[in-house]
Amino acid sequence: MGGNMSRTLIVERDVETPMRDGVILRADVYRLADAGPLPVLLQRTPYGKNFSQNAFALLAAERGYAVVIQDTRGRWSSDGDGYPFIHEMADGHDTVMWAACQPWANGAVGMFGGSYVGFTQLAAAVMQPPPLKAIVPAVTFCDPYRIMFAGGALALGAAVSWNLVAGAQMAIMRSPAPPEEKERWTDQLVALADGMARGETFTRRPLDELPLIGRGGIAPFFADLLAHQAHDDYWQPITCAHDRITVPALHIGGWYDIFAASTVSDFAAILRNGGSATARISQRLLMGPWLHGPMEGLVGQVDFGLRASSLLVLPDEIQLRWFDHWLRGIPNGMMDEPPVRIFVMGTNEWRDEQEWPLARGQYTRYYLHSGGAANSRRGDGGLNPQAPAEESADAFLYDPRHPTPTRGGGLCCWSAAIPGGAFDQREIEDRFDVLVYTSPPLEHDLEVTGPLEVHLWAASSATDTDFTAKLVDVGPCGFARNIQDGIIRASYRAATDQPQPIKPSEVYHYVIALGATSNVFQAGHRIRLEISSSNFPRYNRNPNTGGPLGQETVLRPAMQTVFHDASRPSHIVLPIIPRAV
Repeated sequence: MGGNMSRTLIVERDVETPMRDGVILRADVYRLADAGPLPVLLQRTPYGKNFSQNAFALLAAERGYAVVIQDTRGRWSSDGDGYPFIHEMADGHDTVMWAACQPWANGAVGMFGGSYVGFTQLAAAVMQPPPLKAIVPAVTFCDPYRIMFAGGALALGAAVSWNLVAGAQMAIMRSPAPPEEKERWTDQLVALADGMARGETFTRRPLDELPLIGRGGIAPFFADLLAHQAHDDYWQPITCAHDRITVPALHIGGWYDIFAASTVSDFAAILRNGGSATARISQRLLMGPWLHGPMEGLVGQVDFGLRASSLLVLPDEIQLRWFDHWLRGIPNGMMDEPPVRIFVMGTNEWRDEQEWPLARGQYTRYYLHSGGAANSRRGDGGLNPQAPAEESADAFLYDPRHPTPTRGGGLCCWSAAIPGGAFDQREIEDRFDVLVYTSPPLEHDLEVTGPLEVHLWAASSATDTDFTAKLVDVGPCGFARNIQDGIIRASYRAATDQPQPIKPSEVYHYVIALGATSNVFQAGHRIRLEISSSNFPRYNRNPNTGGPLGQETVLRPAMQTVFHDASRPSHIVLPIIPRAV
């Protein structure tokens, strides 16, 4: 079958691919029966080759590629014991070498796919198998630690949901346990999944006693995360070093994707420090307004229009052009185009750029101001480029029993509970434990494109706590669209490998990374910054006790104080892009 009835497309199922340690992984191979040796496109997935991007596999096969979709180790049809990340470098290398040597292959291999599947590409590239010529890592990351822990805080929603669905479910399916035991586990899994939708699963404590994925559970990765909150030696073997990547890569991401910051920083790091001259000149970046999922214009409550939709973006065609250039040597002009293409929200337009971050960015401080009553959007918090003089500090009570809830943002894996994307934040900003600082209405459009960072001088009554920040675009009618957000755990303020408790009531300087964006705050809109101490359940709530992660059972309120005066000028750094008047 195929678009051309004179050609036959064949699919070989469960083709065995041996690894260096003798473990057999299995793959499906899509190719034209009457074609000569073909370039190979490889996808390695933990989510089941039968449920993968089969439409793209068929399209690519009809366009003259052999497409290999493989179940990763310990998953679905493949043998071995599955554990996230640890086998992907060696198994990726061995699979690339195997694919290149097949009788239907011409020796050139490319890789594609998103999320964890994107990580498997970067992991294989680190091993530098000679047949690997190009990759397309989408909505993904090089450093799992940075994904699981943001500023030292556990990405709770993603960690729990992913380990339940991708970890515990597979462990139950593959377990040799008696049927009645597997049925009991399945009942627990269903209860936990239902509990996520109601918010109950995330509030259970201690976390390391969660059924199935907690300490001693059938899927151990979550418990291991809790035991390795610090950036210790556990993480080194599963981190993809940028200077080991030697191949061209087309990085695809979305501003509302959970991995947006990693997408842009990995692109820039490989361009700067890649392991070959080719890698250092052959990285490309495509950033839309998208979520961690389909490339569509509707992102949460905001529709960015048809220009942002896959109907016009044509991601399959972009990938095939990339592979046509690097695997088939077709002179299609792919590498003559600017290396960076970004979607500018607010004006909702695509724009080509020569670098990331943009060289013309003017990093401008917008300072927090108030008369000491910035609590909620009805308070007196202001935001502008004028440095503060002597001003009263703002204070709020952070009670982990009633944390500030997550509303939109870059989320993953648990959209049934709380959807990600762009949402009106006014309900959050009505809370007294959220400090709100808002600029006057803008007289002219103001573009912010690049990395975002908040510098906060703050004190707490606790020995450990969190501070959160969120950048918001407020429209003339009051709709408050979240742009990006971030968090810092106080004990991880100085280093991720050596946590240090804080002294109650002592003032510390915190730096909160908010990731990156491209957004035009239009004339008449206002720039807003929210400061609080929780974003739950996107991140685990800090119990304010300083105890070991996952073992806490006691939740203690903490009084938080945020300073903004001449010696402690709390501010957000905005990368402002000059716009033609």
